[in-house]
Amino acid sequence: MATPARVVIPFEGEGAGRGPLSWGQIESWQAVQRLGHWMPIGGVRPVPAGTTLTDLVGELRFTVQRHVTLRTRLHVPDDGGTPEQEVFAAGELVVEVYENVDPEAIADGYRVRPLNFATEWPIRAAVVCHDGVPAFLVALISHFAMDAAGAATMLREVAERPQEPPAGLTPLQQAAWQASPSGRRQNASAQRHFEAILRTMPPQRFATPVVPRSPRYWRARFDSAALPLALRAITDRLEVDPAVTLLAVYAAALHETFGLNPVVIRPLVSNRFRAGLSDMVCTAVQAGLCGVDCEAGFDEIVERTRKAALAGFKYGYFDQRDLWALRDRVAAERGEPLEIGCFLNDRRGPVPMDRPSAEQIEAALPESRLSWITRQDHPALEPLILDVEDLPEVPGAVRCTAHTDTALLAPRDAERVLWNMEHLAVSFAHPAHSSLG
Repeated sequence: MATPARVVIPFEGEGAGRGPLSWGQIESWQAVQRLGHWMPIGGVRPVPAGTTLTDLVGELRFTVQRHVTLRTRLHVPDDGGTPEQEVFAAGELVVEVYENVDPEAIADGYRVRPLNFATEWPIRAAVVCHDGVPAFLVALISHFAMDAAGAATMLREVAERPQEPPAGLTPLQQAAWQASPSGRRQNASAQRHFEAILRTMPPQRFATPVVPRSPRYWRARFDSAALPLALRAITDRLEVDPAVTLLAVYAAALHETFGLNPVVIRPLVSNRFRAGLSDMVCTAVQAGLCGVDCEAGFDEIVERTRKAALAGFKYGYFDQRDLWALRDRVAAERGEPLEIGCFLNDRRGPVPMDRPSAEQIEAALPESRLSWITRQDHPALEPLILDVEDLPEVPGAVRCTAHTDTALLAPRDAERVLWNMEHLAVSFAHPAHSSLG
């Protein structure tokens, strides 16, 4: 690949300062360290016809100047402890400009190359031209700097170019509140909630495989049109929030697959409902902790999940360092290790509020497909993360992506979880039509 041209973009912005990480940043930083990856989000975006290199440089300068997280570097202690962050008032972003190359290859190269958070900005960008005319913008940003909600705000503001300063609390301001008496009370309440779950959960989350796999970390993709239809029917029948229905079906499927009770899940909580966080470009999402007693009929499992979810979202704003310390202490007192690496990331958009018929749901079942899409030794993956998102190419369908560590979860068991989710949802969408109802 030819050596790219380099464009240096000087920038200036408000909010300079140095201080501790926010809770969201702590959780992201620990994931970066644990998984050995800078956790980039973003990718390749075609640019509209007539867009010039000057236009794209202006877009990148506007973005970096406006959002403090893109002007942040870390001071990492030698002992491996929690870093401090420093927001810079000025600096330079270097953008690479390529001619007639595959933009996806550029993005892939950016993803696999490690990022030094102490000396680099958490954004990498390139422009790919065809015959001298910009055709694609490649932009990857670390999850440490922003989550999906923050990315959506950033993209909206790139299009709108607001002139007023960003509203909300910067990560430095978030960290200051978290260290206040109110913040310490929030964290203490969350830790009490977590301790009650840790003391009653089964020590082993999954049936640990006997035979090791190589590569170790696998991803499965399950596309289903029947699952979202069935979830909608359950949501309407039981009058609960769509997020609760999905969490309940996931919990029931884990119980069905492994026979463990209570089922402990870490749902990702956006925390954007909290004061000062709604439109801030930062990482505010954290994984809460929910325990669901699944020794019950399905409708009762949904009700128990509703209560568990309310608490899980309420206490999904906390210092994760204290959770790890609490887990280790409770595990030592119980005399057995505790594994809590079971996550649910509900990425779906607005869910229609209706009740599809049993015939509609059953007609969609033959379209379900499951496949293993990646196997890798690096970067690492958590024991189980389930991402659920809308499938744009099939309106109304969802895609469930299971990220697994096969040292702890056998591929066949991961498949069973996915199929059990669909089977249970379909069975209890219209109980009168099901032999399980």
